[in-house]
Amino acid sequence: MGATLATLAAVAAAGCAAAGTAGAAAVPAGCDPSGATVHWSTPVRQPRLTRVDLFASDAGGTGTVVLDEPITASVAGVTAPDGWVAALAASLSTATGSTVRTGPVRLPDGGYSMLGGAQDDPSIPESLLYQGVETITADFTVDCAPPVTGTFTSWTTTGLGTVACAQADEPAEPLGRLARRHCPRTPAPHPPALDLAPSPTVPPPGALTAT
Repeated sequence: MGATLATLAAVAAAGCAAAGTAGAAAVPAGCDPSGATVHWSTPVRQPRLTRVDLFASDAGGTGTVVLDEPITASVAGVTAPDGWVAALAASLSTATGSTVRTGPVRLPDGGYSMLGGAQDDPSIPESLLYQGVETITADFTVDCAPPVTGTFTSWTTTGLGTVACAQADEPAEPLGRLARRHCPRTPAPHPPALDLAPSPTVPPPGALTAT
């Protein structure tokens, strides 16, 4: 019985390992994006948070990390050799005119203060400090023999900001709107503004129209 269980466990482990690499094609020998033509689909750009700290008030102090998800450039659909990430980033930079980055996200040095000013609900003291990036994702085909296809994901720009949870309106910045979801509570949204534009005047039935 023990031998049977050991055999089943080994088979299950092998199955999990195979599932983790399923669908990833091998790269033909000598295929290198830096020395071949690379065709790209239209890139998809999206905001993505990498870190959010929650503060008990807008006075700052020590915050609590509520999200910490660093981004790493990646290639899906193919087992990419060393050097492919940098080569694909350079190719996509040329294709889009945007600098596609692959290294760790680095924010500008300097001190940052929490938001102050008017609050819609003074009973909500919490504030957030968020960091994030704009991700870029695109499918690629490298002209090798045979062609190699996959999906490349990395990032282009960074963002840093603060959100006062007491504000009723959502932030204008996409990263700020994502960060606001981590507020433990927020005020009810403002009611929609009334349309005060005058209504068109409709003449009563039978009214004469001058000609």
